[in-house]
Amino acid sequence: MDEMPGPALKSRALRAMRADSLPIFAWPFFGLIVACTCWVYLFQVLDAERTQFERRAYETATRIAVNQAAQLSRDLTMIDQILVLIGSHWQAVGGKPEQKTLDEVVGPDKAILNISVFSPRYEMLFTNSPSAWGEEELKTAGSLPFFAEQTKSGVDAMFIGAPRKLPGQDEYFVRFSRKILDASGNLAGVVVVALDSDSLMAPYDGGILGQHGFVASYGIDGASRAFRAEHAGRQPPVIPLSLRFALDTSAGNIYVSGKDFGDSVNRFISWARVDGFPIVVIAAADQTEAQAAMNERRLLSIQIAAGANLVLAAFVIIATTMSVRFHRERRQLELSQAAYRKATEGGTEGFFICQPVHGEGKVIVDYCIVDCNERGAAMLGSSRQSVIGQRLLGIQGGLAAQPAKELLDKAFRQGAAEEDFQIEPDSRSEPQHLRMGVVRSEEVLAITVRDVTLEKSHMADLERRGNEDTLTGLPNRGWIRRQLPAMLERADKAGQKLAVLFVDLDGFKLVNDTFGHGAGDEVLQHVGKRLKVAVRPNDHVIRLGGDEFVVVLELLAHESEAEHVADRILHAFQAPFTTSKGTASVGTSIGISVYPCDAKDMETLYQHADIAMYEAKTSGKNRYHLFNSAFYDAMRARTRREKELRAAIANNEFVMHYQARVDCRTSKVTSLEALVRWNHPLEGVLAPDEFIGLAEETGLILNLGELVIDLVCAQIARWSGGVYASVPVSINVSSRQFNERDIRESIGDALARHGISASSVEIELTESSMVVDPRRTADNLQAIHALGVRLLVDDFGTGYSSLSMLHNMAFDLLKVDKSFTSRLGKDENGDVFFQAIITMAHSLGMRVVAEGVETATQVRILQALGCDELQGFHLFRPVPADELPHSLEVAA
Repeated sequence: MDEMPGPALKSRALRAMRADSLPIFAWPFFGLIVACTCWVYLFQVLDAERTQFERRAYETATRIAVNQAAQLSRDLTMIDQILVLIGSHWQAVGGKPEQKTLDEVVGPDKAILNISVFSPRYEMLFTNSPSAWGEEELKTAGSLPFFAEQTKSGVDAMFIGAPRKLPGQDEYFVRFSRKILDASGNLAGVVVVALDSDSLMAPYDGGILGQHGFVASYGIDGASRAFRAEHAGRQPPVIPLSLRFALDTSAGNIYVSGKDFGDSVNRFISWARVDGFPIVVIAAADQTEAQAAMNERRLLSIQIAAGANLVLAAFVIIATTMSVRFHRERRQLELSQAAYRKATEGGTEGFFICQPVHGEGKVIVDYCIVDCNERGAAMLGSSRQSVIGQRLLGIQGGLAAQPAKELLDKAFRQGAAEEDFQIEPDSRSEPQHLRMGVVRSEEVLAITVRDVTLEKSHMADLERRGNEDTLTGLPNRGWIRRQLPAMLERADKAGQKLAVLFVDLDGFKLVNDTFGHGAGDEVLQHVGKRLKVAVRPNDHVIRLGGDEFVVVLELLAHESEAEHVADRILHAFQAPFTTSKGTASVGTSIGISVYPCDAKDMETLYQHADIAMYEAKTSGKNRYHLFNSAFYDAMRARTRREKELRAAIANNEFVMHYQARVDCRTSKVTSLEALVRWNHPLEGVLAPDEFIGLAEETGLILNLGELVIDLVCAQIARWSGGVYASVPVSINVSSRQFNERDIRESIGDALARHGISASSVEIELTESSMVVDPRRTADNLQAIHALGVRLLVDDFGTGYSSLSMLHNMAFDLLKVDKSFTSRLGKDENGDVFFQAIITMAHSLGMRVVAEGVETATQVRILQALGCDELQGFHLFRPVPADELPHSLEVAA
């Protein structure tokens, strides 16, 4: 029996030993896990950074290649168009052009081109730049690549030669050639345009691709056509065989080592096929230079991680030592803590019992503390024994005794009271806030005192957060809404003005898109600082959110003071902003509204400042505008007109007028053009100029276009069996309607719904609609053409379209803009240019319609030039369907 305590004591000692050994092993194990996790994460981040870097390098090269390919496509298309126009003009003038007339055909901005024409017998018939040809070349012109290609090729297409350099010259040039065919389709000559090869590659920022980066164009055969580099000379490296196979695709990326290029430079390669031509543009980025900064960051990150490991090891050693000591001390304190636990569990509040001390006339002059707990005594900076028996007014502990007595007096009269007090701190402590609650019970007062310092601090922090923008530290929208009414009241009392400046950033979205939202946040922080510097000391800068700021100027004598501050703000934004991702340029548009001149209340003042800012943006940005009631009225009128237009489309308030086209020789009506009019309920019939622009801008043109197609098809169905049953009607289609809706489906549904044939409908499309997305446009036109609907190019000559584009899109008619018709009979060049257009259109299998025919003289000239159809006020004006002539013939 005496040996029993031995094992129990041994067991407790063993448990204590295990408890002491636990922290010795736990902290090192924890440190090892943290270190391993951090290293694994670091290398994952570094690998991800390398992957992201390579992706950005390819994206940068791809963007340059695509942009260069698009620019080269436009340049080659222009050159091809010039070759065709020169050939057509050459035929029109019988091979005897004048330089002035040739410049008129080509255009004044193209007159710098080196243009030459050769006969089928290799003789030079014309050139505007003899220095562009060597004497030996002219002697053996028949062996030149372009002549050989055009002679043996059975296809009438532009041939792009390899870069050449004349003896004694440093510049390389590229020759573009095309056949000149006579009326029988036989070779009548070759027209050649020579262009400096450097001009075929647009300049780019050399820092993007690096010192050994370059941009070059190659033919599908692998031969270079043009080359541009900032530091790598004038000739591209030899294209490796591996890249030639890759170039068979329209676009892509590939990594090419320096060994393949033969110059020891590794490169990231991206390429893009030039649309419509057998040319590929290559953008090559110097891999070594681009990765230098990333490698430096990688080494720095590893060094920092190694240093962090040393810090972690020191922390583990210290934590292990302290943990062992803590566990030993905790075991020693467990017995004593158990004894005091019940007494300390509820000790968060101080508690006092006080009795009133009466003076003469039973007036309470003070209170005596008859009991308290230790917590309460500690709040007064004393012990329980010292506090009991003291009078309230005699306490020396930082508590304001007189305000506390007034609270006790109030509670003695009313039965209860509560109030917060602040204990004045000494030089070593922070202010302390106490909440004192007093309840009367018979002739004594029970007082509870609670420390609310943290609660007060938390509430103050919440109030600060509610009034402060977390990103910039500026006052926020809530603050200005609470403070502005008081500011307006101060302005009224002082008899002065107040100005609200609505500041909106210009180009901030581009910063986010280019550098990311992190850099955007840095710019916003810089903007807040610059605004604070630009305004006066007593002015207020507020961030509403996003890239919108407000500046409030108080106590102004004149609105010119607000303009002066706005000028300072604009000047402050002239310098770019430096961020961790690069340098960003951001401007600002400022709207100014002045109280009480522009508005009498806060909401209207905001609204007018916003409207003035919008006027600043619409008038060119980077400027300020005072509130202008006329601009406000114009905005309201536009909004009202847009609302009316929406209702008009919903209620079908539109009517169609029709203008006839006639055959140039027989004068018979060949087609009708449908023109929409708005039958406004208050303003009467409105011409398209009154609403089409607004419909295009707001997107209402999509629904309006659907309505017009339906109205025209319904009218064609009503004409069935009448005199106009066999006359097709052309419908104008806007660019937005064509590119944002399935126009083929819309036309097909309308034909089926009204039971009419596709041959009774024609579609007119402007040149500008075709250059938005030529490939998609070609697909849509092909689908419409497959329905049996004829296609017309409207207002030809006012947009930008190439001959190859017109040929590939298979238009049936070409409507020449009235600006060219108006020149007929006034000068010889007008007739010659119109003749060239007719020749070109006929060579592409299209009929030609002259728009805007106003005189009989124009009719005679167009008949002599071989024009196919006429349209204009001289023949027919647009009229409603029931006012069309009952005969399909008109006088010539």
